[in-house]
Amino acid sequence: MAITRRQFVTRMGALAGAMGLGQADISRLSEALAYNAGWQGALGKPRVVWIHGAECTGCSTSLLSFYEAGDGIAVEGTSIKTADALTLAGFFDNADGNAATRVAAHNVFGSVEQDANAWNIADVVVEIVDLEYHETVMAMGGDLAYQWLADFKANNTKPFILVVEGALQKKTNTGAWTDTGTAVSWCSIGMNDAGTLEHDTAEMVAALAVKPSCAAIIGIGQCATFGGYPGCKAPISAATAGFNSALSQTGAVGTEDFLKSFGGASPEFAAAAKVVNVPGCPTNPWWFCLTVVLLMVEYEQGVWKGVDGPLGILTSTGAIKGTAVDGTRRLKAVYGTPVHGPACPRYEDYVYSRFALKPGEPGCLQKIGCKGPYTKSLCGLHGWNAMQPENQSKSAGAVGLTSASDYDLATSIYPIVGGKKNSRGSHCTSAGHPCMACTEKGYPDSFVPFVVR
Repeated sequence: MAITRRQFVTRMGALAGAMGLGQADISRLSEALAYNAGWQGALGKPRVVWIHGAECTGCSTSLLSFYEAGDGIAVEGTSIKTADALTLAGFFDNADGNAATRVAAHNVFGSVEQDANAWNIADVVVEIVDLEYHETVMAMGGDLAYQWLADFKANNTKPFILVVEGALQKKTNTGAWTDTGTAVSWCSIGMNDAGTLEHDTAEMVAALAVKPSCAAIIGIGQCATFGGYPGCKAPISAATAGFNSALSQTGAVGTEDFLKSFGGASPEFAAAAKVVNVPGCPTNPWWFCLTVVLLMVEYEQGVWKGVDGPLGILTSTGAIKGTAVDGTRRLKAVYGTPVHGPACPRYEDYVYSRFALKPGEPGCLQKIGCKGPYTKSLCGLHGWNAMQPENQSKSAGAVGLTSASDYDLATSIYPIVGGKKNSRGSHCTSAGHPCMACTEKGYPDSFVPFVVR
């Protein structure tokens, strides 16, 4: 999927609107993508350190496949270049004194396979955040990667965001990987220069999390948030397996639980209050982008000015407000929408009591195991795989999003648009599979079997 910076900004605004944010809030999203001195980074961009633990890298794949080279077209179906649209939008004005530097940097590092005026989503990653470390996309690896992290840990004093992808495992965990319950597997980053000390992922996450300069900790994906598949418990008896089946077989846990395991008097336990979870298996790229941008708004228009954030997420000191997150530390603004509701493409079947009795049949999927009533995510409002709802409300390249206001309570259906029933976007239930609750704590253990026959 090709997407330009202009499209990214407008689609982000459309998604925020679908969530119920007002026009003033939506305008703040665009402002948050501009320069801000509070981050003390190059051109005011927040530093991002992205660390991988026990996982499949599926969330990075989901996110990075979203960031593909584009053709620089700002408005789909026209020849309007994004640079022209950005000029009209004021992006190239010199209010912060950096317009010329932005243009020059883009012309050097932009999408050379297109032309110097083409801005696409890859440019958004470069222009909006300073992604300093990400093991999937960076050139360095192994020992060199660890040495960079060790230097960053020791010397960086400027604000940064820590992103954790994958579950975390202490080397000292007492798990059930062996029949004696004395060892578990763990993830390693590399060795020190002397080759005498191996450093694991969990140690580095803890060391970075406690730094005062760590502004926020974002767990992306089910593994980093709640343990996911690496944290599963064995579905067999201890007598049969020869080990403690009540324990996670690898000792893997989510980021918040890992930090809290150090105990209430520790700096690691205190750092758990910085955690914001973005679960999913994998996480939809828009959920992650929206969470990041909402936090940027709060820091840039609140914390860095010494006041509470305008969206009610952060206090003036950068603390996350309890009212902004749910019991599993997901932002309510992003994870406040039930999958089972008007946005589900099978909700009309539920209203009229039309239920599928086996896989492949039409109808509501609750009787064959759908977990939609217990799940909250933006799946129905936004969709997956570039199949945003086709409600024909495109504006400046934005694919329109369905909101609750589109739902007709009188008829319990969405309106007919363009000669066909309005689509709510592609996701599991539209493909005929019951929702598996992959955004909820306890997945997958608490939600099997996924399909009831």
